[in-house]
Amino acid sequence: MTSTDLCLRLGDDHPFAPAERLFRQMAAERLDLLSTAWMRLEKGQHVLEALADVRHIAHVVAGTAPSLGHAGLGAQADRLERLASDGAVREEVLSALRPFMAYLADLVED
Repeated sequence: MTSTDLCLRLGDDHPFAPAERLFRQMAAERLDLLSTAWMRLEKGQHVLEALADVRHIAHVVAGTAPSLGHAGLGAQADRLERLASDGAVREEVLSALRPFMAYLADLVED
């Protein structure tokens, strides 16, 4: 059961409901930043800055997502953070970035 399930089942007065709403709102902002980073990585422009953006967002999400019931997203974020930190080739980062962004997009759409 995810925190979203809990919030839906227990209502807006559930202790995690405000945190879940904020997390979902911030997912849209994070997607915007990640889209820009994606374009820079694909074009090979400002790669270090793009990796820094990816690493930062992944770090924040890796620390927050599991506590809100999004363990899968947290695992993806952790892997992405490690790739962006360890100097992985662009293709590896982009490959890990795609499902991460898709998960964030699903949060925004719900």
